[in-house]
Parts: sequence; structure tokens; C-alpha cells
Amino acid sequence: MKESMLSFLSTLLIIYLGVCLLLFVLQRKFMYFPTPPLLHFTPPPEATLKRFDNDGISLAGWVVNAGRPRALLYYGGNAENIEYNIPFFKEHLSEYTVYLIAYRGYGESSGAPTEEGLYSDALHIFDRVKPEHQKISLLGRSLGSGVATYVASHRQVDKLVLVTPYDSTANVAKSVYWMFPVSWLIKDKYDSAKRAMDIAATTTIIYAENDNVIPRASTEGLIQAFSYRLEDSILIRGADHNDISEYNEYVAALKRALD
Repeated sequence: MKESMLSFLSTLLIIYLGVCLLLFVLQRKFMYFPTPPLLHFTPPPEATLKRFDNDGISLAGWVVNAGRPRALLYYGGNAENIEYNIPFFKEHLSEYTVYLIAYRGYGESSGAPTEEGLYSDALHIFDRVKPEHQKISLLGRSLGSGVATYVASHRQVDKLVLVTPYDSTANVAKSVYWMFPVSWLIKDKYDSAKRAMDIAATTTIIYAENDNVIPRASTEGLIQAFSYRLEDSILIRGADHNDISEYNEYVAALKRALD
């Protein structure tokens, strides 16, 4: 009986360690969901195609409302086609030139997404567009909130708006894979809370009441990290993670944050 129990426990341990190894090796497959380019997409007149090259990585996207003194760099969510945002920014933020550039591995951008790679691309794009504008603000949504906080902690930014953000992807992953040593396994941690103290930009956090992707505790952890330096934190009641931008309250909050 004792030998059978030990054999059973040994088998469970081997399975557990095997799953840990699988999660470690394939973690970016579970973390990133690159979207292919939209076929037969015809941009409206207000959007122009823009390309950047960062150490051999080709980054492609769109510029909306070109020629404005103020610019807004948008870092989107996971599995998001950036083209779908063109009408929103044309209508609601016409006073900003908005840059919608796909992450590496997303849309028409080459390469494969990693935390280090997304940071490098974001800084490269920021430095390229900065001479063309008097002020630059950042808008990071979901996955993109981690990219936005990184840029804001390394560059002079006017306004920073974080939508459905998290304190770190490690903490988000822990809420799903609580039975595994996530802190040891995860490579791309996007630790926004750790960078909050280094951000001087006027910062607003907008989050959804019924967010089914980012745990409320993770968002609140980021709010606490900013502490008194946070300009405002706005809860959009009734909204969930994916439909928050469809609420009039969200549009009003975003305009107020960027005013």
C-alpha cells in the first residue's frame, strides 16, 4: 500500500513538473495572440499608412489626423486589429495625430512579440515621431498598458492614459495558473507597478466594472502603486474588458484625461 502511494505521488510529481516545463517553453503561445493583417482593408481618407524599421524589424500601421501639434501613441490590447480603431480616433480625438502601429508579429509588422521587443519598438517609434510634434501623450489598453508605462518611465510624456491595465502580467497569470510557480516561470512580466514611481506624466487609469480578463485586484494594485501621483482613476460601470470603449462614459473620461 505504501509503495503504491509513493508511486502514485511520484507520477503526480512528474506530471506536474512536465506541465511546468510545457508552460515555460510555450508561454508566449499562451500570452500573445497576434492578429493577421486585414485582407482587402481600405483605409479612410483620414488614415495614412506608416512604416518604421527597428533593427531589421518592419513595423507597420496607420496615422490618423496627421499634422496636429499634439500626438497620441496608442498601444493596443492582445488579439486586437488596430485598424478597427481608426473611426474612433477620427471622431473623438480629431485634435490629436494618432499613431496606430501594430506590435511586432501583429498585422503587417514582422518578427515575433516579446516584452523586450515591444519595448524597443515603442521607444524607437516615440523617438522617430517626437520631432514632428510639440507634445506626445500615450494611451495603453490592456496588454498595451505595460508598454505605455515603460515608455512613460523612459521618455518625457505629456499625458498617460491606461485602460483596463494591470500591475504586472505575472500577477494576472497567477490568478489563472495559481497552482504553478508563475513568478519563476514567466519571462515577460510587464511590471507596470514597479515603474509607477518613475513616471512623471499626468496619469489616468480607466477600468471596467465587469472586467473578465484583468482581475480587479491587479488593476487596484497598479492604482495603489501610483498612489497620490495618479491624476484620476475612473470606473466605467457596466463595461467589460472588451466593450469599454463603446460606453459614452469612457469617451468622456478619455477626453477629460487628455484635455
